[in-house]
Amino acid sequence: MDTKIIPVIRWIGSKKRIIKDIIKHVPIKYKNYYEPFLGSGVVFLNIKYNTNTKIYLNDINKDIINLYKCIKNNPNDLIELLEKYRKSYEKSSNKKNHFLKYRENFNKLKDKYNLERAALFIYINKTSFNGWMQTNKYGLNTSSFGDIKNPKLYKKIQIENLSKKLQKVKLTNTDYIKILKNAKKHDFIYLDPPYVPEDFSNFNIKYNENSWTEDDFKQLVKIYKLLDKKGCYVMLSNSNSKFIRKHFPKSKYRVIKIPIHRGLSPNTNFRGTNYELLIMNY
Repeated sequence: MDTKIIPVIRWIGSKKRIIKDIIKHVPIKYKNYYEPFLGSGVVFLNIKYNTNTKIYLNDINKDIINLYKCIKNNPNDLIELLEKYRKSYEKSSNKKNHFLKYRENFNKLKDKYNLERAALFIYINKTSFNGWMQTNKYGLNTSSFGDIKNPKLYKKIQIENLSKKLQKVKLTNTDYIKILKNAKKHDFIYLDPPYVPEDFSNFNIKYNENSWTEDDFKQLVKIYKLLDKKGCYVMLSNSNSKFIRKHFPKSKYRVIKIPIHRGLSPNTNFRGTNYELLIMNY
């Protein structure tokens, strides 16, 4: 593990606080690695791989994959843009107006996933309230200003090291089911999908234009069990909910209960001290 590489963005649901628990339960040996719900990428950045391990990273969020592709292919150009944004923000006498202007620039690039959008994505993430990348029904960013005087937009060495780490990685922006069709026996899959609520009737969490329903969670259970039958090593992070406990009983799976405090969540039911579950079939 390269300890100098840390996530380049803040992200709701990041596994930063429980990464040690996750790493502790990663299989000792496996062939290829799949992470279909990438997010900030903290798990990918912390687990160990063999030199011949093939790594497949995916996220349904186009901006996350666009950012990682830019870091992989154009790290120096990205750093140059971020430095330009940093200096402009630092000199600005009205930080909120500066934020709103750059957020508008980001929204003008709707459906244009390029280097400029990637840099603006980081800018908004680091200057918005708690890094919450909120979007409306039109797919436009509506994140609130975070009133941060001196945001650390980037670290040069961090981006450079991440770029090197990504060179042999396959990055995709598609449905998680599609990428997992290629998983084979002894491959390791880490699943970190949206968390199952205790009450589906009050569930309306929506981090982007793609929100999950109860049927999506049921599909997730089927996919997990299909991967299990194929002989894959599967680890799932999710809530300590009735739904999860019902479909992943301790009699059939290895279930680890982890206490965690969450102060950032669009749903008050997930705030405060809760428990997360790690479910493994090995």
